[in-house]
Amino acid sequence: RDLSAALQPEQVAEIGSRFLTAEFRAQVTVLAADDEGHLQPLPGGRATVDMAVAQWAFDRGEPAGRGTDTLPASACLMLPLRAPMRSRGVLCVEPAAGEPAPGPGQRQLLQTAASLLAISLERIHYIDVAQASSIQIESERLRNSLLSAISHDLRTPLASLVGMADALELTSPPPSEAQKQIGQSIRQSALRMSALVSNLLDMA
Repeated sequence: RDLSAALQPEQVAEIGSRFLTAEFRAQVTVLAADDEGHLQPLPGGRATVDMAVAQWAFDRGEPAGRGTDTLPASACLMLPLRAPMRSRGVLCVEPAAGEPAPGPGQRQLLQTAASLLAISLERIHYIDVAQASSIQIESERLRNSLLSAISHDLRTPLASLVGMADALELTSPPPSEAQKQIGQSIRQSALRMSALVSNLLDMA
């Protein structure tokens, strides 16, 4: 119930550490993996973490450390946080001084806790992905609106220039040759600018 309300990885780590410390009288640290698979301890952890053992457990998706057949000399039991999509980190559990390694029943409870922590971390990850996608969609919508406004605001005066250049040739009395050339230059420049604006907007 507490994990379902967590919105940050730090909150997941705090909830897990608080529960497991009370349940097992052990020091706990939650390590979260980034997109490249590098582990980083989340705040609030108190266990002494052997990063090499933790990385081994994460990379292979298997428990390691104290009470296992892999690197049993480690002070901590390392449990990978396996979520439905991928591993999200490692749960490091360090029993109190003089306490034996967790037995089969305790290991089962620890595995269940690790699964819940992993699912919570994955849920938070996809919340962040959804928020980033929403922001990107809104940015794209704003960009399209801005381009549409720029397109309209630039093309309207250019079309007016073309129309006024054409109107100059129809004035009475007729314009001189020099005035015709000026009007044609205005018309050609406006058409060239209009084409340039259209190309830039198409590229954008």
